[in-house]
Amino acid sequence: MKKLRVIQVGTAPMVHSAHAAIALRGLPETFQLEGIVEENPEFRCRAAENSAFAGLPFLTWEEALRRRPDAFVIETDEHQLVANAIRSLEAGFPTYMDKPGSEDQTQFRKMCRLAAEKKLVLTLGYMFRHNPAVLHALELKKAGKLGEIFSVEAQMSGCNDAGYHRTLPRFRGGMMYYLGCHMIDMIVHFCGFPEEVIPLNARTLSRGVDCVDFGFCAYRYAHGVSFVKTCASEVNGVNRRSIVINGTNGTFEIRPIEVPRGDGYDDTFARVTLENSHPFSDGSTALTFPPHRRYDGLFLNFARYVRKEAENPYTPEYEEKLHDLILRSCRPRA
Repeated sequence: MKKLRVIQVGTAPMVHSAHAAIALRGLPETFQLEGIVEENPEFRCRAAENSAFAGLPFLTWEEALRRRPDAFVIETDEHQLVANAIRSLEAGFPTYMDKPGSEDQTQFRKMCRLAAEKKLVLTLGYMFRHNPAVLHALELKKAGKLGEIFSVEAQMSGCNDAGYHRTLPRFRGGMMYYLGCHMIDMIVHFCGFPEEVIPLNARTLSRGVDCVDFGFCAYRYAHGVSFVKTCASEVNGVNRRSIVINGTNGTFEIRPIEVPRGDGYDDTFARVTLENSHPFSDGSTALTFPPHRRYDGLFLNFARYVRKEAENPYTPEYEEKLHDLILRSCRPRA
C-alpha cells in the first residue's frame, strides 16, 4: 500500500511535537515524514539538535505546500494550532491537529466549518480515544453490560512540576484547558453532552505562581452527575490519573490510565465489576491489555480516514461542540 506523504508543522518544546515525529517515523509502512515546518528560529535550533527530527529538512510553509503532501500534521505551540490547521485546510489538505486548539471560540469554529465545507479530514489528537481500556469499556457500554451510565469520574493531574507552572499562565483556562480537555472528551463518550456545566476552577498559588492550576468541573445529566478534576500542583498526581465509569449494572475503573514501560509502549490497567458483592469485599475482575504506543491509534486511524478506508466518527460538528464544552468548563467559578 502506498505510504502517506506527510509534513509536520511545529516543534514546540512544551507540546508533543517530538513524540509525534517519532510516532510517524515509527510507522514506516504507513507514513513517510518528508519534512518539518518551523517558523520560530529558537524552536528550529532546538529541533535541529533533537534526534526525533534527525535527517529531516526544515521547510517554509510555501516550500511545504509546493511539495503537495497527502496531509499535514500540526504540532505547534497551542496558541498557533488552529491558525496553522486553517492554513492547511484552506489549501485543500487533510489535517491532523494536536488538541485542544485555540482558546478563541470563533477561530476554532471557522476551522471546523472549513473542514466540513471542503469535506476534508480533520482529526484532533485526543489520545485516549484509542486507549485499549477505553475501547473495551465502550464495547461493554454498547452491549448494555454496564447498564445505564449515570456517572463518570475522570482525573488527569500533573506532578507538581515547575514546568507546568511556567506554562499555565499562558492559558486563560489553566489546567482544565491544558489537560482537562482529554477527560471532558471521555465524559462525552460515555454520557453524551450535559444539561448543565458547573465549573469550580481555582488557584492554589503553588510555587508563588498565579495561574488556574486546579481545575474542577461538574456535569449534570438527567440521571446523574459526572466530574473532571485536573491539578498541576498535586504530588504524585500523574499516578492517580483515572477514569471510573459507573453504570446501573456495573463499574469499570481504569487506573492508572497509562504506565510507560520505558520501551516506547504503555501499559493500561483496569478493573470491572458486573455483579453486586458484599460491601467490604472486592468482586471486581482485573483486566490486562496488550502494551500500546500512545499515538499509533491516532495516526493509523488518521491514515484510514485520509485513504477513505473508514469514516471518521469525530466529525467537525462533534469537535466544534466538544470545544464549546471545554471552554465552558474553563470558566472561573461562578
